Amino acid sequence: MLARTPLWRLDHLIARLRDACFITIAYLVGARSSEILALETDCIEWRRDSAGERVPYLVGAIRKGASGVDGVPHRWVAPEPVIRAVEIVSWISAPLRERTGRRNLWLSQVPPGGALIYTIVEIVPVTHQAIYVALNRHYRNVLPAPEQDGKDWLFGTHQGRKTFARFVGRRDRTGLVALRKHLGHINRAMTDSAYVGTDFELTELIDEQTARETRAALEELLVAPRLGGKAGRTIAARSPFRGRTLDEDLDRYITRLMAETDMRLGVCDWGYCLYRRETAACFGSDVAPNPALRTQSTCVTCANFVLSDKHRPIWEDRIARNRTLLQREDLDEASRALAQARVEEGERLLASLAAQEAEG
Repeated sequence: MLARTPLWRLDHLIARLRDACFITIAYLVGARSSEILALETDCIEWRRDSAGERVPYLVGAIRKGASGVDGVPHRWVAPEPVIRAVEIVSWISAPLRERTGRRNLWLSQVPPGGALIYTIVEIVPVTHQAIYVALNRHYRNVLPAPEQDGKDWLFGTHQGRKTFARFVGRRDRTGLVALRKHLGHINRAMTDSAYVGTDFELTELIDEQTARETRAALEELLVAPRLGGKAGRTIAARSPFRGRTLDEDLDRYITRLMAETDMRLGVCDWGYCLYRRETAACFGSDVAPNPALRTQSTCVTCANFVLSDKHRPIWEDRIARNRTLLQREDLDEASRALAQARVEEGERLLASLAAQEAEG
């Protein structure tokens, strides 16, 4: 039987390798399955950014909501694993492309058509349904997932897009505009059509993630016994919940605060930003801090900045690195002054936390 031969086993493994390439692209780029499965050869393009650095892009088209069958041309920034995944799936489909004359990266035969070329079986594009079945038939044993509502968790082709969006949203809320552009969500006037790209599901996902992260941060800030930064000292002095555990009163207070103030919260490795444009030291926009000027030294002087205990290791590491730099005999005076200033900034900030601890 063919199913028992080493060639069949090789064919099966190559098909699973193709599925792994799909997973890599979906989770590290965030494209939809329709966009990934429509990719063609030579879809990696290198361009120079504003700083002159060469940046790789995955070139394809957005088909959801598009008026034509070819969709709207689009580019996604492509990290190194995605470039490698494209190379692998291109190698897998090369014999099938040669036989059909097609440019599709995702081609297959049933039975699966990777290492073996069946002359009597039609070569067809890999479908969304085929990927969905492969994820749940073959990867559930490798990546066991917990139950949800008493039922087995099913892997979906859209989960890579959601995971990518959540990762960016949790990393830094100032990147949401760039996220929308990367995923083709923002409205764009095309030169050859009046197509307007929309993705209401993505909007809801981002808004939900933003609200969840804002609520979690407010809970931390309102009950924290110690806070640093100019805005942090104000919160610590005024919060009626300082030092308390989470309760219904706090939950209602945060719900009302978010509903009435439309608060914008910036999150980064070294602290929080209770963003208000009129007091922003980074000269941000109406809705977010300026990413180019939003640095640790800028935040230290900003009236919007809040530091909590969980950010202490970031500042301790910054102090240690600059103290090490000060020990170098070949350091020029300008660099020495900058390193000394950064040490003093961090020490003053951490001292404000220590002072509150002593008071408590």
